[in-house]
Parts: sequence; structure tokens; C-alpha cells
Amino acid sequence: MRIHVLGGFLGSGKTTILMKLASSYAREGRKVSIIVNEAGDIGVDGATIKGDGFNTTELPDGCICCSLTVSLQEAIVNIVDQLHPDVIIIEPTGLAIPSRIVEAIDGIKDLDKEMDIIGVVDAHRFGIFADKKPTFITEQIRGSDLILMNKIDVATPEQQESVRRWIADNIGRSDIIGVSAKTGDGMEEALEAIRND
Repeated sequence: MRIHVLGGFLGSGKTTILMKLASSYAREGRKVSIIVNEAGDIGVDGATIKGDGFNTTELPDGCICCSLTVSLQEAIVNIVDQLHPDVIIIEPTGLAIPSRIVEAIDGIKDLDKEMDIIGVVDAHRFGIFADKKPTFITEQIRGSDLILMNKIDVATPEQQESVRRWIADNIGRSDIIGVSAKTGDGMEEALEAIRND
């Protein structure tokens, strides 16, 4: 079973990328379950994903990388026992640290899995976040198996280059795939990289 954890700051486009990834697996006939962690009382993302016909478990009112670790573990065990998915995609709140989610999942005994972290950054607004919260951004995307630079349709070439430089300097990574989840630019390459990772 594959488990993908999508990490990224609020508004980076994780839900749109999640939907494209889930749809690509579904077209292959693979069974997909989705876990969404909402920060607020109303699960907007969860409602959107359910509306598209995917089995979705919502974990609201807390963060699955800290206060809801046990809830996440229980949700995964229940999903595996009841639905037997080929793929689980987890979208945490934009304030989560994905590596901690991976640690929590590793704590589930006898779970046969391949797991990866997909880091999503917003090319258009990245500079703002990196200036205000550099330590948090570093911690959030460090450990990503793949980094997607989303919103290249609205980011200038200079903004995109700035993101690449910042990530190279602070994370030590240069293998970043530029995408626009909205227009589809770069998504085929990104989906292939995710599925073959």
C-alpha cells in the first residue's frame, strides 16, 4: 500500500494537487482513500473531496502531527481493515510538519506500506512566508521526497528562480518540479514522479 503525505503551507494548492493525484490513481482502477486534517470547525476540503466521490476521513480540530497522532493512527488502521485501499493520501493542515506525521504512521504495528512526503510550495507567495517564517518553512519541507513548486501560472520567472535558490540554499535540494495545479502545466511530470517514487 502506498501512503502519500502532502505537506505545505496554507493556500499552497495541496487540495487541488491531491484531487489530481487521486483521480490519476482512480483512472488506473486503484482504490484510493483520503485523510484530511482541517484546522477549523468546517471541513471545506473534506466536503469538496467527498463531493468528487472519494472515500474521505476528516480529522478536524487539531493537528495530526501533534495533538491528533492517535486519531490518525486509528483512522489509518480502520481504513485499511474496512476498505483495503491501494493508496492513502493524507492532506494535513497547512501548519503541520509532515515528517512528524510519517513518524506517527511508522508507529502503527504490522502496517505494510511504502510512504513518501510530497512538499508543496506556493511559487507566487513563497517569498512572503520565507521572510516571515523561515525556520517553520524549512522544517515543513525538509524531508520531502519530492518538492512541487505550485502556481507557476501566476508566479514570475524571477519568483520561481528565487524559490529554487532559497530551497537549494536552505534545504539543499535542486530537484524541484514546477507545476500549476490550476492549468495542469507540469502536472503530468509531477504525477509520474510521485507514482514512481
